[in-house]
Amino acid sequence: MIIDGHAHACGEYLSTASILRVLEATGVGRVVLTPGELNSDRTYTFPNMAKVFSTWDLVTLFNLVTKVTVSVTRAARHIERGNQYVRSLVDECPDRIIQCYWVQLSNPGLMDLLEARLEAWRFRIIKLHQCWDSFAVDSDGFDRVAAWATDKDLPIFLHLCSKNETLKLIQYSTKHPSTKFIIGHLYGLEHYIRSRANLVNVYFDISAPLLVSTLRLRKAIDHFGARRIILGSDTPYGRDNLKLNLLRVRALKLSDEDEGMILGGNMKQLLKLQA
Repeated sequence: MIIDGHAHACGEYLSTASILRVLEATGVGRVVLTPGELNSDRTYTFPNMAKVFSTWDLVTLFNLVTKVTVSVTRAARHIERGNQYVRSLVDECPDRIIQCYWVQLSNPGLMDLLEARLEAWRFRIIKLHQCWDSFAVDSDGFDRVAAWATDKDLPIFLHLCSKNETLKLIQYSTKHPSTKFIIGHLYGLEHYIRSRANLVNVYFDISAPLLVSTLRLRKAIDHFGARRIILGSDTPYGRDNLKLNLLRVRALKLSDEDEGMILGGNMKQLLKLQA
C-alpha cells in the first residue's frame, strides 16, 4: 500500500471528493493529513529550486518566509479548528484518510486536551512545527509532549526551524531511543549524517520535491537506508508534488522491497496500520 505520509487539508486535499480523485489518479492508498489553510482550495506553484541548488538545504529559506507569514497573519490561532476539520474528513473517509494531530505547545491546558482528543479521535501521529509555534527542543513543554507521545506509541512529525534546534534534536533522540521522530523535508540531513549518532528512532520525510533534491534524497537513503525514509507530498505546497515524488522514488531503481518501504511500508509500520 502506498501512503502519502505528509499533506495538508487544503488545496487538492480540501474535500474528501478531491482527496479521493488525487489518490485514485496516483494509485495511492491512504494519506496522512494535517491542518492547512482553512477553506482554501489554492494549490501553490513554485519553481524547481531543488534542481538548481541540488546540494542546498532549501527549507532554511522557506522557514524564514513561513515564520514571517505566520506572525503577520496570526495563522497559528486557527490550528485547532484545522484539527477539527481534518477530523471531519476522516469521519467521511476513514479507510483512506489518517489524522495527524497538530500540537501547539503554547496551548493552555495542552495535556488535558491531548488526552481528550486522543480518546475521541484516535489519531495515530502528532505534529510539531517550530515555525508556527515558538518552542525549543530542550524545553520542558517539548519533553512533556514527547514523553506523552512515547507512552501512547505515537510518532512525532517534527518540522524544525534551525541548525541549532536540529543539533538539539539529535541529542534528544539519542537520549530517548523509544521516541519516534519523522523529520520534515529532510531538514538538517547533513547534520544527522555528520553526528554519527545511532539514530534508530529518526525517520525522514522527503517532501516536497521542489525543495528536496534527488541528490539529497539519494544521500539519505545511502546513509540511513530505505527503511528510514518516508514518502510525503506536502500538498498543496507545490503542484503535482505527490506524482513527482512517486516518479523520482521509482526512478532511483531501488529493490522492490526498498521502494515499497519508502512508498508506504515504513509509515504502515510506524502507524501500526492493519491494511
